[in-house]
Amino acid sequence: MYKVMIVDDEPWSRTVIKQLVKWDVLQLELIGEAEDGTQGLTMVEELKPDILVTDMRMPGIDGIELLKALNEQYPSLKIIVMSGYDDFVYLKQAIRSKVKEYLLKPVDPDELNASLNQCIRELQEAKHNSTMSLKTPLTFTSSASLDKYLEYRYLTYGYLLELNITGIKQTLDALLLFLEQIKPEIIGSNILIKIGDDYTFMLEEFVLTSELEWSQIVAELAQKQTQGAIWHSVENTVEQIGLMYNQVIESLKSARENRNKLDIGEVLTYINRHYKDSITLDSIAIHFYISKEHLGRAFKTFSGDTITDYINRKRMEKAKELIVEHKLAIKHVAELTGYTDLAYFYRVFKKHYGLAPGELRKENNNNNDNATSI
Repeated sequence: MYKVMIVDDEPWSRTVIKQLVKWDVLQLELIGEAEDGTQGLTMVEELKPDILVTDMRMPGIDGIELLKALNEQYPSLKIIVMSGYDDFVYLKQAIRSKVKEYLLKPVDPDELNASLNQCIRELQEAKHNSTMSLKTPLTFTSSASLDKYLEYRYLTYGYLLELNITGIKQTLDALLLFLEQIKPEIIGSNILIKIGDDYTFMLEEFVLTSELEWSQIVAELAQKQTQGAIWHSVENTVEQIGLMYNQVIESLKSARENRNKLDIGEVLTYINRHYKDSITLDSIAIHFYISKEHLGRAFKTFSGDTITDYINRKRMEKAKELIVEHKLAIKHVAELTGYTDLAYFYRVFKKHYGLAPGELRKENNNNNDNATSI
């Protein structure tokens, strides 16, 4: 279980984040909350969190100074930044400080949890890399043989992270030649079983950090494996290892390809549900795991509108409904349609309808009065 800390000077904002995170699903633990950057730095030193979720604009040490300090003192800490301001200066500092994600308030729960999940994967990979040589249960008759085996093991895991089937095949071919050369060392021992189990453990640990299910991978492998013991010879052991790794890579690539297939209907549904939030082309592209260029082109081809134009039109239609039919205060209408800046709302509204919100309401009231008198 990984430890999470939140830094934000607004109590309600910290409460929202706590409610949005899927703590049990992601196996995360909240260990502390800080009200500003100064307190945040002190608590990071004391509590040693794995992941930090922080606001940018705070009293005292603000987000920029906090990120600089954290990057220098705690380079392995995973940081997610959230801010109500789409400010390039802050974004640039976030990138320099190796921030994992920059989220605009109000924070989208899917984006937040996806960012946390990415942090978890990177933490698991780092932990795996740092302990790989300690976990291997193998005992060769010479340290030179063990070192050579670990070299192939490291290479295999590196290619696995890249989903590089060719690299894994070349490494396993080299491992096969190596094991054939040292056959006198391993005859009569159970070292092949240990090698098979070792590579299986490494693969299982990788799968657990992905979107795949290990139980499903095992079921698919069972259909392909030959009858009898799978680690009974050098050639068979390496062959079965290659089969397992290929299966995982193919399954993961397939899962990602299916995930990346863009359904414009789903995009429209998402926008219609969230247009009142601070959504943009960038944030929608992140939500659907595709590039913003591809999303923009596909949406324009499908609807004839850019995503920005579509969102603005949805907001304006809703704003008109709230002003004319529901008689809400214009300030509240702006808030309910995703505009935190009232002056900006006025400008957008007048550009869209040719009238200011109050003028449109007055004109509509006059038309209704005239219709009644007639």
